[in-house]
Amino acid sequence: MSPSIEQLDRFVRSARAGSYSAAAQELYVTPQTVSKSVHDMEHKLNIVLFEPTGRRLRPTARGAQVLHRASEVLEGVDDIRRICGDDALSGAAGASRLRVAVASSPLRGSVLLERDFRGFRRRCPHVALDVSFLSSCSCLSELESGAVDAAVVAGRPGAEGLVSERVGSVELCLLVSRGHALASRKALALADLEGALLAEPYDSRWLKATVLELLSRHGVRPRMASLEMSATRHRSFLHEEEGTVLVVSDARHPEQFPDVEAVPFSKGEGMELPAYLVWRREADAARMAALAGFLRGPK
Repeated sequence: MSPSIEQLDRFVRSARAGSYSAAAQELYVTPQTVSKSVHDMEHKLNIVLFEPTGRRLRPTARGAQVLHRASEVLEGVDDIRRICGDDALSGAAGASRLRVAVASSPLRGSVLLERDFRGFRRRCPHVALDVSFLSSCSCLSELESGAVDAAVVAGRPGAEGLVSERVGSVELCLLVSRGHALASRKALALADLEGALLAEPYDSRWLKATVLELLSRHGVRPRMASLEMSATRHRSFLHEEEGTVLVVSDARHPEQFPDVEAVPFSKGEGMELPAYLVWRREADAARMAALAGFLRGPK
């Protein structure tokens, strides 16, 4: 029996990341889920894919061969989706209109911007694309009610009846005033948030729980502050109280908050979340896969 595309993907990610935990962070699932997929794949192929010893996952000789071929297969799947994208979208029933909700906050950033859909609009002029920008909770509520056809959110939703496919990543950065001690840093570590005055992450459906769990796991204890979602309150928090705010790095913040710096986190600090296209299970799978292919490709 052949392994599934999902199993190939999880094997390749584990091999490249060097651990099930690192691959799980990329996929936004548990390490146990990733390791089970790999072990099931080993059972199907009747081989051992990783060396049995050592803290870092290392492919066996045959595992390395499978890794090479699996990588080619996954690249081929992406190529097929891109090639078939136009046909899938134009040929699907009701394809003249496509409604997509994107997780967004006016003050904390957006998973995608309107410009990220320009390539889609150019290549699929026959599709009337309606894009709305809502909170993550609202995106999923609109999707579940049928008000939109798909949603783009950070993190994979666990709700029953929904299908999701990863389309990219969302990088978080720290917004600080230019007079703040962290403003001159080129990149931050999680430890830099120890004792810092940090605005409570907004939209508890995904970001808040993820960030608080990450900080707790690393023993980092910032001083949390709850802010009302107004630009005036955020400006006073940043400039007068020397507070810090976690935002999605979408390059709009200089327009909203003058005299601030958006300082990125170093790679490997866990401040990068996977972005997923989500749709209802009864939706046209080919149509949704085609849209996911567009979102993954060059914008």
